[in-house]
Amino acid sequence: MQGKLFWTAFILLGVSMEGVALFYQYVLDEPPCILCIHFRLLFAVIIIIALKMLWLRSYKFSRIVASLSLLAVSGVMAERSYQLLGTERRFILGECSMDLGFPAWLAVDKWVPWLFQPLTSCGYTPEIVFGITMAEALSVFSIIMVLFTAWMLFASLKSTNY
Repeated sequence: MQGKLFWTAFILLGVSMEGVALFYQYVLDEPPCILCIHFRLLFAVIIIIALKMLWLRSYKFSRIVASLSLLAVSGVMAERSYQLLGTERRFILGECSMDLGFPAWLAVDKWVPWLFQPLTSCGYTPEIVFGITMAEALSVFSIIMVLFTAWMLFASLKSTNY
């Protein structure tokens, strides 16, 4: 089930989402907030996990670790999307700053500022299509990812391949 095509699809998903983010930032002039940057980082983690799994997919232990990792990433995405939607809809008081909150040795906003530097405070997200905002779309996407990665983990545990 978790073959080469499967993990390549995760890489394409991550790269596509990063591409959409950059399109909104540089073409549509929608600067990213701290929560948007968190999503970009989470998609980068998905890409890294999927790249590793292209080589390690034949080992059950690797599939379980990757499934657990993706479930954790999806859970963080769900929490971040809830924060973003709550800030946008004003049912959560946003605590957005311009600082990623990472230690100095993990200064991704300094290493790759064109991708990971927050440029605005949190608030309204742009409309994507049919009146659906980016926060709403990310919330639905995150829930789907949590369900899918939970199913992936279950399938990995049930698998008899080692």
